[in-house]
Order: sequence, then C-alpha cells, then structure tokens
Amino acid sequence: MNRIEAIYSYIDLEDKVVDVGCDQAKLSLMLASRNQKSIASDISEKVIKRAKSDINNPLIDLRVSNGLSNINEGEADTLVLSGMGSHTILDILNNTNLRFKKILTISNNHHNILRSEMNKINYKVKSEQIIKENNKYYNLIYFEEGKTKYTNSELLLGLNHKDESLYKEYLYYLLNKYETIRKKTDDNRINNMCITIKDKLKLLK
Repeated sequence: MNRIEAIYSYIDLEDKVVDVGCDQAKLSLMLASRNQKSIASDISEKVIKRAKSDINNPLIDLRVSNGLSNINEGEADTLVLSGMGSHTILDILNNTNLRFKKILTISNNHHNILRSEMNKINYKVKSEQIIKENNKYYNLIYFEEGKTKYTNSELLLGLNHKDESLYKEYLYYLLNKYETIRKKTDDNRINNMCITIKDKLKLLK
C-alpha cells in the first residue's frame, strides 16, 4: 500500500474531500473512480493548468489555492494535507476559519510538534499508520475534532497505530538512527529518545 492508497482507505463515501497540495490529483482520480466528488487544489497555477490538461472529469474540481484561501465554507469536511512539512500544515490551518471533521496528514518531519500544536487548535489524533514506500517510512495521522492529553511517548512516537508490525519495524529503524547519533553527541535529548523508543518496544512485545 502506497501513501495515496493509504489516505484513500480512510475516506468514506459520504466525505466531502479537499486535497491541498494535490500535485497530479491522484487521490481525486481514485475517488472519482468510485463516483465521489472532491476538490484538488494547489498553490501552483502551473500544476493546476497541467492537471486540467490531463484530467477531464466533472467529479474533480481543480483549483488554484494558497492553502485553504480559495476553499469556501461548507465545501469540504475532510481535509488531506500530504507531502509537506508539519510547520506548513500548521500554517495552513492557522490561517483559516474553516473546520473539518477529519484531517489526514502525512508530514515530512516534526510529528511530535504536529500532534501537540494540532491539539491546541482542537484536533486530536484518532489513529495513525506507518506506510513503507520505496524503502522510506511515512507516518499517516488521522485527526478528528477534540482535545486530549498525550503522554510524552505518544507525542514523540504516536498512538493507536493501525499496523502494529510495521510500526514496530519503524521503531527499530528509529532506534538504530538515534543510537547512531547518540554515539556522536552528548545531547541528553537523544539519549532520552532512545530510552522512550526502547520502552515502547517493550510494551509491543
């Protein structure tokens, strides 16, 4: 399962979807194949122009939008933000008054910051899933409305993971990465991260 397929698996038929940063609108094409409408937006006029030349499907609304600036109230209740950094995701959400029942993210970095800051704007983690694509690991996070209290381990490593075996594989990858860094630095945060990962792995055995 690749990233697009994973996101698709979390979308219900009744969801009104907007995919921000849609690139080639692959997700919208998958949704259209089951007769589901969606909005595919991108900040780049060139990207949208190219998509319009390649795609002629009345179920796909292709539009130029800087984040959610060109998305209107009531048009979408499910937001997809994939292939961008956590800070970009937070900037998009902090610059709109729109609210969503479901937000699906695959960010490139700082997942702990994303979980923490999303909680401050009233979105909590419902579930997560590690995806392995081309030997790289990606963390899909499904947010829903609401607030919660996370443990330090949950903020750093996530919670409610859908695929436990792949999650464990990802944790071993992280442990190896941080153990290698720990040998080259006296940074206590790295040591604490290694301890947190080891504790999580003990719980999963």
